Amino acid sequence: MKKLLNIILFVLLTNLVYAQTKVVRGVVVDDTGTPLISTTITEQENPKNIVITDANGNFNIKVGDRSTSLIVSSVGYVKKVITITSQPLKITLKEDNSNLNEVVVVGFTAQKKITNAGATSTVSGKELRQSPAASFQNALAGRLPGLFQQQTSGQPGADAANIYIRGISTYTGASNRPLVIVDDVEYPYEQLSQLSSNEIESVSLLKDASSTAIYGIKGANGVIAITTRRGTVSEPKITFRSDFGMQMPTIRRKPLGAYDALTLLKEQEVNEGRDPNLTYPGLVTEEALNHFKLGDDPYRYPSVKWYDEVMRKSALQQSNNVDIVGGTQNLKYFVALGSVFQNGILKEIAKEENFNSNYYLKRYNIRSNIDLNVTKTLTLKLDLSARFNEVNQPNLPDVLAGGAISFWRRLSSGLLTPWNYPVKNADGSYGGRKSATLNPVGILQYAGYNRDYSNNLNANIKANQNLDFVTKGLAARVILAYTNNVEFGRSLTRGRFPTFAYLTGSDVLDPVFPELSRIEPLTLATTYGVPFRKINTQGIIDYNRQLGNHNLYGLVVYNQLTDISGATVPANFRGYSLRAGYNYKSKYIIELNGAYNGTDRFKASKRNGLFPAVSAAWNISEEPFFKKAIPFINYWKIRGSLGTVGSDDFPSAYRYIYEEIYNAPATAANSYWFGDNNTLQYGITPGALANSDVKWEQERKLDIGTDIKLLNSKLGITFDYFDHRRYDILTVRETVPNFSGITLPPVNLGIVNNKGFELDLSYQDNFSKNFSYFFKGNISLYKNKIIERDEPYNQGNPLLMRTGRPIGQIYGYTNIGYYNDANDIANSPTSVGRSVKPGDLKYADINNDGKIDQGDIGPIGNPNIPQINYGFSLGANYKGFDISLLFQGAAKGSLSASTMFQIGNVNGIPSEIHLKRWTPETKDIAELPRLGGPNFDMSTFWLRPTDYIRLKNIELGYNFNNKLVNKIGLKNARIYTNAANLVTWFKLKIYDIDPESINSTGTVEAYSSYPQQKIVNFGLQVTF
Repeated sequence: MKKLLNIILFVLLTNLVYAQTKVVRGVVVDDTGTPLISTTITEQENPKNIVITDANGNFNIKVGDRSTSLIVSSVGYVKKVITITSQPLKITLKEDNSNLNEVVVVGFTAQKKITNAGATSTVSGKELRQSPAASFQNALAGRLPGLFQQQTSGQPGADAANIYIRGISTYTGASNRPLVIVDDVEYPYEQLSQLSSNEIESVSLLKDASSTAIYGIKGANGVIAITTRRGTVSEPKITFRSDFGMQMPTIRRKPLGAYDALTLLKEQEVNEGRDPNLTYPGLVTEEALNHFKLGDDPYRYPSVKWYDEVMRKSALQQSNNVDIVGGTQNLKYFVALGSVFQNGILKEIAKEENFNSNYYLKRYNIRSNIDLNVTKTLTLKLDLSARFNEVNQPNLPDVLAGGAISFWRRLSSGLLTPWNYPVKNADGSYGGRKSATLNPVGILQYAGYNRDYSNNLNANIKANQNLDFVTKGLAARVILAYTNNVEFGRSLTRGRFPTFAYLTGSDVLDPVFPELSRIEPLTLATTYGVPFRKINTQGIIDYNRQLGNHNLYGLVVYNQLTDISGATVPANFRGYSLRAGYNYKSKYIIELNGAYNGTDRFKASKRNGLFPAVSAAWNISEEPFFKKAIPFINYWKIRGSLGTVGSDDFPSAYRYIYEEIYNAPATAANSYWFGDNNTLQYGITPGALANSDVKWEQERKLDIGTDIKLLNSKLGITFDYFDHRRYDILTVRETVPNFSGITLPPVNLGIVNNKGFELDLSYQDNFSKNFSYFFKGNISLYKNKIIERDEPYNQGNPLLMRTGRPIGQIYGYTNIGYYNDANDIANSPTSVGRSVKPGDLKYADINNDGKIDQGDIGPIGNPNIPQINYGFSLGANYKGFDISLLFQGAAKGSLSASTMFQIGNVNGIPSEIHLKRWTPETKDIAELPRLGGPNFDMSTFWLRPTDYIRLKNIELGYNFNNKLVNKIGLKNARIYTNAANLVTWFKLKIYDIDPESINSTGTVEAYSSYPQQKIVNFGLQVTF
């Protein structure tokens, strides 16, 4: 018995000694120093003791006092056994090409792509920094499947592309804009272009219900989730990057000279049965045309190339960035300063007054991201960022009726012809003409400028408290975010300046403005925009725990957002979000996402909605039978998701639709005279009726996708099919006649279906130790259809119904050629309201009623926004050299170019293409109808495909040998040259229009936007 008691006592003492524990702390990173989240840390002596690294790669694990080793494993990396030594441990894992290792940012957290069941796409900030584009959106083009973008202007400070995720799902305009999230905090879409690529770690597109339902009422249009760069555990590294580039128009307008242009206009007048000498007095006589042709009297018979007079061949663009990154286990930091100067393409006109009348952008970016471990379990993040913008553009006064129009439209329209007047007269005064637009060169010298300033400040404070003492894997976070934006403007302007025109048949210069005896003084004005503030408060409970082969994770979020614009009533958003997920061995994955939230745009009793989503995935390649049967496929995941999300982003005029509106306009039309003194009193009139049942738009999202890696993970394939159904679209009823006398509010009744697919391919390999190469490609296709919208049935022509058609559908006649001769006209259907002649466009009789009229108009071409977007890149590295090329393109989009081909009016002036008009001699090869005639109705003839492919980005760089640069005190150094929009292949060159230069209706308004720019850039990057 005594012996037995001694044995029991010995065992108890041994267990008691072994039960003594110690805490091991550390961080897990990859080869680049990036923290690895959700990495499994296992005590080797006790395999049931498992913890997971947090969002910063940190871990704390209690182990037995006699434990000596930890097993560190992460999907996508080589497993590692670590001996417990001095703390904290810094563990570096090497990539294992047999699995996926990407991390994708999803709502309020990050997940490994292998365990993510949603449809997401990610691009790194390093790739974005290969583009010299000043606007962040333009650097994204072609890099992400599901991203549709359209850049309609190249103007400094206003050149950002419009962005759509998976195309268009609603016909209410602005409501197609995606939600922008920067470091878990909502960010204004309008300021997206001001972000600097140098600050960005990664950009993720969240596209399906699984990834967007957690945002609830704001997630229907997809989400752009941006993560900024942060500090690392390393010694301080200072990186300086400087870029110097030149901008040049992708298309340069080339109108004909005065002689050729007037010859065509004379022909047009004759074709229309008018006397050209009455329309163009003194300009189309044989004598005048001979002077225009010879150019022997340039003051009375000018032939001015206005584009060349005001535009230079190139403009400067320069940017500089410096950042500092480093830190210890307890304090990490990333600090960045940047500046961008983007000059305009206009010439610098010598002037006595000191002002800049060119376009330009000046932007300064500041960011400081600090990570602080306050205690072993409490971490703080303090993020501060600021942007200061200055955008300048010339003042563009005009004396014509209708006021100032686009500078570029003046240059390419009938308002400013080559023969209007000379730039300057013989005595040096500016040329001009009565009832003509102002001299554009004089405008640049005298008219002044309009300048806009915006100052944007963002402050985010985040605290994360580890709650392992409650239960392992539990943590709590609090986020306080504040945004402040202030805008103001400064203008220095004058409306007119002296110009002179030659009196017909004399050497006398006649003042265009006789009352203007001298140059008027400049007028200084300052305007102040409405200050804008955004306050965001978030409380988050996060749970992530590994229990053997089982991983449980969850997230509960309280989110409140207040937008305050000036002194108006604040706009408020409040809600709760939930995520719960489970995976077994990273093999079987199921996840529930949802939100219950709302905004004060809706009535209190109907303010909140529930937005649920479910997703599941199966990593079939993790099955033993699969690994044996198909060993060349290293990874294969099948996934699907289904859920509902919402959108309250509809036109701001309808902020409170549930309230009745009354107007008090101070106009004579709404006033009455009262009393003995006949006093004027302004009346109150009813506005839009109230809709107390109004709510947000909703979208049901279905996504089925697969991710594959094969050939030792060298080849990657991702495919997604999606089916989105947007319903409860806010629509103003059109079936109520206008004579009812009431203004109706929008109601939830529209329905749009949007379907498509996305394919993403990648391949990378090494030929040798010194040579590697890669290829990436993606294509996205979407096709939408309006299922229901309130519109009256068109008995006269059902083809004009928008229901059943794509959003942005263009309508017009179907062209079937030209009328060849009088006999052809006589044997063709009667053209109602059009007096046709040989050389005019012939339209199809769609309804077979023997006449061409409104009943023959129907849907033509493709929508104005391309339905296909694609991009592919390739590159290689050899020793210190690297090269990469990115091609981006779009297809299945249409624009109407009819206004570009009109001459003799404000829309256009003769260009090279007009030389190919129809004449009896050229009828077999003509590309345009005869000049004059009723040919500019919308028809298939004027539709032009917007299909194009651009060499969007190319970069060639060289990294100097580290041993060499180390001798001069540098860690590394790199020189490079890159370019954007360098070459474009498309079918519109002869028309002098860029394939993206369209407006919301799909028409081109005589090249009315600042021309698109291509950029050639040289850069240097050094790290100290």
